[in-house]
Amino acid sequence: MSFFSEVEKAIEREFRKLTQKAFGPAQSDELLLLHRAIVEEVESKIQTVRRGKHVFPYNHLLIRLVSADAGGREILEGAFGQNRRLEYDVRECLVGAGCDLPAGFSLDIETVEAGPKNFEIHYEIRSVPSRPPAKGTPGPARGVVVRGKANHESFVLDKFRTNIGRLPELTDFRQRVIRRNDIVFEEGADEANATVSRGHAHIRFDAAVGDYRICDDGSEYGTRIFRDGRSIEIPPGGKRGERLNKGDEIYLGRAAFVSRCRKSRTRIQGSS
Repeated sequence: MSFFSEVEKAIEREFRKLTQKAFGPAQSDELLLLHRAIVEEVESKIQTVRRGKHVFPYNHLLIRLVSADAGGREILEGAFGQNRRLEYDVRECLVGAGCDLPAGFSLDIETVEAGPKNFEIHYEIRSVPSRPPAKGTPGPARGVVVRGKANHESFVLDKFRTNIGRLPELTDFRQRVIRRNDIVFEEGADEANATVSRGHAHIRFDAAVGDYRICDDGSEYGTRIFRDGRSIEIPPGGKRGERLNKGDEIYLGRAAFVSRCRKSRTRIQGSS
């Protein structure tokens, strides 16, 4: 897959796990191939405006999934439509590719009995009416670095995704930027920084509930939270991650920061 393989691999692992549990391994393999084809076609519409900067020019996608029998359509609805899973995965991939999502971005799916291939994607640009911020808008939250040396001693969380790692940019073998880190624990700065992977973790805003969650991106030394005297390990490569609370100590290997969150009108209570 093209732009941001680390995110895409994590998404695929989570999708496979969910569909294997719901539909069995054989069906899961078929659904994963379809999922991958959809994501790849969507990514093909990403436009590069300058080095490392990408835009997605459409704010609404309608994806038609084709199955001749009712049982197959029910499986497609469950795999892709439940909890708006496909929309969430497409959002994650676009953000991971460095795209600022267009205002009002949304994705709908529908299942049909027949079509020229097993899926079709209709791309649209819809007008977005002006309105006050919704509940699901990132609210005031921040972190303070307490161990290790980073490019920011404290940082504000005001994006849907904040990447954390040891290098400002990660590139592929063609020197294309595949990831930009917002919080950078500078390489060679001290021993704690050496335990932070190049693309260690990310913090994402869960708009559905108004929480910030930290996810480990397959780091070498792991990510964990110390909360109320206990340690919570973050599963490597997991998409769900762990919700951040006020006062949490978040360890990236041996480097660490503390969440400094406060309540806000956007329902973000004790999140960072």
